[in-house]
Amino acid sequence: MFKKVLNRFLVIILSLLALWSCENDNFSSSPSIKLTFSTDTVLFDTVFTTIGSSTRYLKVYNRSKSDVRISSVSLAGGSTSAYRINVDGRPGPLVNDIPLRSGDSLFVMVEVTVNPTLGDAPLLIPDSIVFVTNTNVQDVKLVAWGQDVYMHNGVTIETDSVFPVNKPHLIYDYLFVDKNATLTIPAGARLHFHNNAQLVVAGILKVEGSASLPVTMQGDRLEKFYSDKGGQWGGVWLSAGSRNNAIAWADIRNAIIGLMVDTCFTPGVPTLVLSHSKIGNSSYVNLLARGAKLEVDNCLFYNAAYSSVALTLGGTYRFYHTTISNYWGDYMFRKGPALLLNNYYTYQLVPGGPVLVEPRDLNEASFFNSIIYGSISNELGLDYKYNGQPVNANFNYSFSDCILRVPSTYNLNDPEHFTRVIREDPRFKDVAKWNFELDTLSPAKDIGDITIATGFPVDLKGVNRLADGKPDLGAFERVE
Repeated sequence: MFKKVLNRFLVIILSLLALWSCENDNFSSSPSIKLTFSTDTVLFDTVFTTIGSSTRYLKVYNRSKSDVRISSVSLAGGSTSAYRINVDGRPGPLVNDIPLRSGDSLFVMVEVTVNPTLGDAPLLIPDSIVFVTNTNVQDVKLVAWGQDVYMHNGVTIETDSVFPVNKPHLIYDYLFVDKNATLTIPAGARLHFHNNAQLVVAGILKVEGSASLPVTMQGDRLEKFYSDKGGQWGGVWLSAGSRNNAIAWADIRNAIIGLMVDTCFTPGVPTLVLSHSKIGNSSYVNLLARGAKLEVDNCLFYNAAYSSVALTLGGTYRFYHTTISNYWGDYMFRKGPALLLNNYYTYQLVPGGPVLVEPRDLNEASFFNSIIYGSISNELGLDYKYNGQPVNANFNYSFSDCILRVPSTYNLNDPEHFTRVIREDPRFKDVAKWNFELDTLSPAKDIGDITIATGFPVDLKGVNRLADGKPDLGAFERVE
């Protein structure tokens, strides 16, 4: 009796499975059914030679009322294509027999790698993904621009060198300038750094950009998504002992520390003269100086996860017509003021031992015709105390003819530190778009010290700030 019941049950199950199989294998072969796509062109930004791109996604839809089988999905360029595809987990360049149910969709992932071209100009890399369904042939275009580069992977420069500018430079790991060498980077040079890569200078760095041809330093991910993402590369480090560096008309962005300047061991010699440059969107600090000697003019420091400018371990610093701003916060909270001043450091001789304080004189930190402003109520950090007690080291700072965002508890009438300093909002044009020029109602207009401006007459856009005889504060002269 039990065997008869079991046999009948098995017959029913097999019949249902057969019926289900027949129903679900009812794929239409009608040529009237066509696929639809999320885009008709998969577009890549510039891709450097030998370096794989990020992954792009294409979505394929079956909007018909019938199930279909896609006979094939393939790259038109076949196995020689610069592109790679993956169709719902199945790698190309050719994938056959792909079921797609009515109302369902699938993903095609696309990547591209460009071979060296030995040419200087960007090269168009075209291809297409071809779909064959019920004799219908459809395609989606693939478009990328390939750019050949000069590759530097853990390279040490031991003799005086000048970078060519006909194509970009791509740095992996590090590019090190030895203590007896000078690296000159001419106007128009483009430097791209891979994840965590750094330019480290023990010798001398000369960056010689111009208003029309600045020197750019940024990460190697050129997709739009990465255009505003900090922390993509290590930054530029002028290491201890480096001297007589000069950086003009540079655009340094999206690093961890945009520019770190260490102690100069040569008395009376400036570690760095920095002019007409923009350093911004760093995931730690834009400019970190440690016991250095800096002269800075007509520069913009904008947006950092900690401080925009941190002058630490003492040193000597002068800033003229500079804008220091910090409105970081798109995807992380900010942890420090726009400007930090410090005159000591702490250390332990043995783990768990007493904390020792090493004083370092802040001989001078002077700011003239400048703007220090941002999104928090106090954008000036004065770090000269440890455990509530002042450190036994000089802590000299002053602001003359400046806008400074500080609380009302700061006495801006104190002549030792403040001369003609106001708290008013400078009214930048559009901080969300990193535009720190002045709008037409800015209180920073026309109130700069003309004596200072005469020494630095050209602003960060190449405009003569003396044309109307009334210079504005900050790096940008407002032109009505």
